[in-house]
This record gives sequence, structure tokens and C-alpha cells, in this order.
Amino acid sequence: MTFIASISSFYSDACITYATLSIGYFALSKNSPFSFEAALWKRVLFGVLAGLAALYLGQDRLIISGKLYYSFTMMPMILVMFYGGALSGAVCYLVNFAFTGGFTLDNLFIGSIILPLLLLKVWRKKSNHVFYLTIGIIALYRIAVVGWFLDLRNLWLDILLYQFAFALCLAICYHALRFKERHIHAFFSMRNKATTDSLTHINNRASVDYKMLLQHAQRQSCGLMILDLDDFKKVNDTYGHLAGDGVLASVGYILQDCVRQEDFVGRYGGEEFIVITSSYDPHHIATVAERIRSRVERSNFASTDGTTFQMTLSIGTSLYLPGMSVEKAIEMTDDALYDAKRGGKNRVVSSRLMSLAPLGEGFGR
Repeated sequence: MTFIASISSFYSDACITYATLSIGYFALSKNSPFSFEAALWKRVLFGVLAGLAALYLGQDRLIISGKLYYSFTMMPMILVMFYGGALSGAVCYLVNFAFTGGFTLDNLFIGSIILPLLLLKVWRKKSNHVFYLTIGIIALYRIAVVGWFLDLRNLWLDILLYQFAFALCLAICYHALRFKERHIHAFFSMRNKATTDSLTHINNRASVDYKMLLQHAQRQSCGLMILDLDDFKKVNDTYGHLAGDGVLASVGYILQDCVRQEDFVGRYGGEEFIVITSSYDPHHIATVAERIRSRVERSNFASTDGTTFQMTLSIGTSLYLPGMSVEKAIEMTDDALYDAKRGGKNRVVSSRLMSLAPLGEGFGR
């Protein structure tokens, strides 16, 4: 197939490559932006999708002589490496390797290009400069290898135009994915700013309210804790507001470290925090609450001048059960917190609603 005859296939090859990687990138960015640091299964899946695209692109070839030919097979391999890292790139290559005859001359040639990219870790240096330098070197290498074995005097025009088309399609797909990447990162950045407390880096009050409304709408039972730092005003008065901010940030970290991944932690306002546990078992809630209370009591906090001090917190625990109003569930948890404060602080007090936990069995997880 000459270059002129190949023109019609370039557009479809570029579209197939971009569509496959774009849809994959978007789907894998559902909860967080996809990158070379994403979950293992995401990077593997991204590599598999790119491998399938590479198999499709291998059908359109510029035959040079005998078994020598050019194709767009490497296009998704290069792109997936820039966006998914080493694992995605290696998986893409192995998929193509497995379904195109294994140790063929073409696969070994592709491997001689992919391996240096893996060793150079191009995904960590991703920039327009690095990308164009990469595809320029690859184009020259492909021409040089073929030129070493064959007299290309009658094929120079086709080969040069084909490499130009390859680089152009690769560049279009790269920048289109780059555009999508920037917008996905911007979306998550704005979402985090809207839902995350800037000081403690945990969920803010708006997120807490939404979480409780979601529990109510889905009729899911859960455990509730409202936590309040004891005598927090004294910290601000004695050590300054910067020290107080440091305490709040540290407590936010402690809360995240003391609960399970499926539990929810948020700043409820001022020095108050809230924990929403997926379990509504009273024993489990009491255990987690005591773990948090003890951890804060044992922690050393520091002022801006290096002085260390200790803090305690009081915790009220309760439940949300389907059929309750969110306001009532929060009110009963708050009442338990006030009982803990009146009882001497630095303690956990459960609301009387805990005795009704069995009622949540028909609805809870």
C-alpha cells in the first residue's frame, strides 16, 4: 500500500486511537484523575485497551519490501506510556506481542523502541518538548533501520510522508488527551475545593450535609459521632491561632487514621468534627470513638515557638436509622456530646438511641 493509498486510513487510525484512549481515560477518572500513579488494575486496563487499539492499527501497513513494513501500531503504545506509565505501556506491548506471533522481527523492532522509553520514564517528564523529541527520534530511528537493509531511493517520498503522517496523528491524539487531562484535573480540583475543608483537608460542612442527605435518601443506617475539642479557646489564647490551626489539622489526620476507608470524616464547624461510620453496631462505634479519644489524649501538639502541649476531646455517639429525620439524628448525637462535656470532658457518651440498633438491620449494610 503506497502512502497515497494509505491517506484514507490515517484519519480512521487516529480516530480509533483517540476514541479508545479517551474513553478509557475518562472512565478510569471517575473518582480521581487517572495517571501513572493510579490503582494497579486501572493501569493494567488502560494498557489492555491500548493493546487492542494497537492490534487494530496493525492491519493498515505501508509495505516496503517482503516482510518489512510501517504501521501505526506503536501510536497507542507511545501515548499510553505518557499517560499511564510503565505498567500501561508494558501491558499494551505484551497484548500486541501475544496476538501478533510473539518473537517476530516487527515485535522485536517495536520492543527496541519501547524499552528505552520505559527506562527513561518519559511519563515522569511529560511535556511538549519531551514528547516531540521522543517522536522525532523514533521517526529517525525507523527510517535509519529500514535504510540500513534496503535501497530506499524509490521509496523515500512515501517513507518520509508516512513518518510525517504518523507524527502528525500522534501529536493530534497527544494534545487531545492533554486537553482532556487538564479539564479532568480542573474538575477534581474545583470539586475538592468545594467539598474539602482547606485547613484540615477533610470533608467540609457542605459535604457532611450532603452525606447525611444521601444516607436519608438511600435509607441506610449508620453510626454517628460528634467530637469537640475540650477547652480549645485556651489554646488560641495561650499559644495563638496558628497553634490552634495546627491542632485542628492534626486532629483531622488522627480521625482519618482511626477509621475505616468506608467511613466518613468531616469538620462540622469550629473545633467540632463528625464521623459517620458505615457500621451501626453500638460496640463498633464505641470502640472507634474510644480509639480516637485515646489517640488525641496521647498526642503531643506544638505551638509556633516549639512548646508542646496536650489536648483532649469529648465525643457523643448515636445512630441514624431509616425513618428518622437527619436533624433529629444530629440533635441526639449533639445531646450525647453535651452530656460528655457536662460529665467532665475527655470521655465518650452514647445516646439512648443505641438500644434501637437492631431496628437498622432491615436497612443497613
